[in-house]
Amino acid sequence: MKKIQRVDALFELLRVVLGLAIAYLIAIVFIILASGSGQSAMDAVYNFMLGPLMTQRRFGQLMAKFIPYVLMGCGYCFIYSAGRFSLIGEGIVNFAPIITCLLMFNTNLMTGLPIWLNLIIMLLSCALIGAVCAMVPAIAREKLKQSEMVVSIIMNYMLLYLSLWVLKMWLFDKTVSMQATREYPANMVFKPLISGTSFHTGIFVAIIGWIAAVILFGHTKIGQKIRTCGGNASFAIYSGIGASTTVFIAQIIGGVFAGAAACTDAFGLYTRYQYNALTNIGMDGLLVAVIAQKKPIYVPLAALVLAYIRTSAVVLNLASSIPVEFVNMMQAILIFFVAAEQFLKKSRNKVIFNIAKREGGES
Repeated sequence: MKKIQRVDALFELLRVVLGLAIAYLIAIVFIILASGSGQSAMDAVYNFMLGPLMTQRRFGQLMAKFIPYVLMGCGYCFIYSAGRFSLIGEGIVNFAPIITCLLMFNTNLMTGLPIWLNLIIMLLSCALIGAVCAMVPAIAREKLKQSEMVVSIIMNYMLLYLSLWVLKMWLFDKTVSMQATREYPANMVFKPLISGTSFHTGIFVAIIGWIAAVILFGHTKIGQKIRTCGGNASFAIYSGIGASTTVFIAQIIGGVFAGAAACTDAFGLYTRYQYNALTNIGMDGLLVAVIAQKKPIYVPLAALVLAYIRTSAVVLNLASSIPVEFVNMMQAILIFFVAAEQFLKKSRNKVIFNIAKREGGES
């Protein structure tokens, strides 16, 4: 049985890697066709494949995207594995940091405290707000039988406009030309790990969050209950699992991780709160969870892939006439191969059948 489980896990990883390789090759072909022949095509392919690694600044941009992707992806693994499709992470990214900014600028609670303690307070604040926001679509689904997807999409825009209202009413800095708060205090931000880049100490939050997600998802009773409810809700109920409560908890866990992702992005990438639109981090986090097959163990790989694609798109756009949106094609192809359940299914079933037949013959 363990051998079959290892083979199954290997094929899941192989499907992700092959899907990535196929999507990458197709994207390169289309980039060459769009760039024309000759040196321009070679330069475009070079910028797409290696552009994010060519300078420290670009590498910093890559890692700045990677950090919230890991945390958001882990959160969506819990929601998605529970059989729910709440998209509330998108609104949490806007709302959680602005409420934390109220605590930062309008109280003396964090004044004079060491930076490590302030960062813990900020993370806890954003995580708590994320959990509260995630409860709303969860209650709508589990108690009122309404679509959590519809409720969460509506809430995303509500949270965006509520964030802008809070910003204009209490935190707006009139000395700058953009709509933003004043600069964060020096002891209330994630510090750069590489000077002059966007790569910051939030990476340690992402690492700790990922380890916690892997343990919680794969090695605890609540993780097992979440997977059981998402796999077969009727079986979970007949097994004595409180399916409604378990799924509710899964969505709250997702909100906590989304709040942590919001904290690392708002207080690590920027010097002041300046979100004026939805950031798309929540949607990208959902893509990370899809690529990772709803398993937190694969989230760093999926997050790195998506962050690399996003950064490559920007580099390619700056270095050539190819628009950023062109690279979305690669993203769509990647998701197609990774999410397609029939991809490599015949080969997987054949290997598992041969193992089972061999083990059965030996017994």
